[in-house]
Amino acid sequence: MTELSQSSNNAVHDDAPMDFLADDEQETTEQDAWPILIVDDEPEMHHVTTMALRDYRFQQRKLTFLSAHSAAEAKEVLQQHPDIVLILLDVVMETDDAGLTLVHYIRETLNNQQVRIILRTGQPGQAPEQKVVQEYDINDYRSKTELTVQRLTTTITSALRAYVAIHQLEQLNQTLEAKVLARTQQLEAANAKLKQSLAELEAGEKAGRQVQFKLLPPRELDWPPYRFEHFLRPSDYMSGDFVDYFAIDADRTAFYIADVSGHGVASAFVTVYLKRFISAQFENYRQQQSPLIAEPAELLASLNKELLKENIGKYIALFYGVLDRRQHSLHFANAGAFPWPLVQAPGQSARWLELKSTPAGMFEDVRYQSHLLPFGAGSRLLLCSDGLLDLLPGQSNEQKLARLQQSGIQQLPQLVKELELERQQPLPDDLTILCIHCQESNHD
Repeated sequence: MTELSQSSNNAVHDDAPMDFLADDEQETTEQDAWPILIVDDEPEMHHVTTMALRDYRFQQRKLTFLSAHSAAEAKEVLQQHPDIVLILLDVVMETDDAGLTLVHYIRETLNNQQVRIILRTGQPGQAPEQKVVQEYDINDYRSKTELTVQRLTTTITSALRAYVAIHQLEQLNQTLEAKVLARTQQLEAANAKLKQSLAELEAGEKAGRQVQFKLLPPRELDWPPYRFEHFLRPSDYMSGDFVDYFAIDADRTAFYIADVSGHGVASAFVTVYLKRFISAQFENYRQQQSPLIAEPAELLASLNKELLKENIGKYIALFYGVLDRRQHSLHFANAGAFPWPLVQAPGQSARWLELKSTPAGMFEDVRYQSHLLPFGAGSRLLLCSDGLLDLLPGQSNEQKLARLQQSGIQQLPQLVKELELERQQPLPDDLTILCIHCQESNHD
């Protein structure tokens, strides 16, 4: 008989006081017991173990015992009671390594990493401690001859403490996983909603682009002796750039190129506002109510006042000109448009019209100046937004402008081809180019 069995009748009270071994042993309420499985082919080991631990408490909970007398029987018990927290396991039973084989089954087949396993062997030579501890996932290794009641209860307490910690950690992991899953589902739902909103926004922007582009004049227009050509590409769906040309009367035609601060939808709305403002001034002229449509400086001053009055929060860099085919002249004013206009007279090199000024909508009481320039047969004018500078080679704006000036004013299709503007590469900024040629002899 082992030392545990020899002392089982009186050791519970004399060998190891229970109030020393357990956590929170002062019982206040009865809770569910801790299920422990005893696996041993010696019936006496089942009896003395249960007798030694019958008064044991851990965290105000008793122990309840399940028995198996072989590894095969233990497998059945484990399948029926997956909540077992601790196994007191013999090594040598139906085979010399039956207990060790059961350990492998528990950890690998059942994938049970929480249950604590204490090996108890009466034949230490059959399963050397160092080898068993290194090769098998056990939590303690004891010889039956050394397991007094005190050592047994100490071992049980340590194992249950470890189980509680692991179980709480597993519950925490499950809680975190559930929260992560719930959060992931929320994010997926929000992402799906965002995608739907973005799709709707994209559809709206596409529709807005169609509306905005319908406001543009024909890409090429002949109004003898003048020929107008423009190219406009937004960096986004909608453009903060705008261009327009239209006949004021039988002898004069007006044109302008505009670059609203920023780009995208907000700036595109301002171009619609600009189009409406110019159209209103043109209608006033037709009704003989105001000559502003043919007076560049006064028109820009009025636009500046209206933008500040409406508090739009955007400003417009704008070049506005009026061509007179009887006077063979260009009447113009600039509101902060840059690059400046590039003009080229017949037989002469191209030159910049350096017109430093302030964009409309920035400051009150800004005064704009009108200028008059001969513009007869063979004359050319190139206007562009600053988006063109991003595509020109050169380290500085001065170098880029010098290169463009040296190239002279080319036909617009040639310039578009040279800069590969028809390619669908993304642009850093909206881009607009306007070319005006006086093709024929002066109109009478």
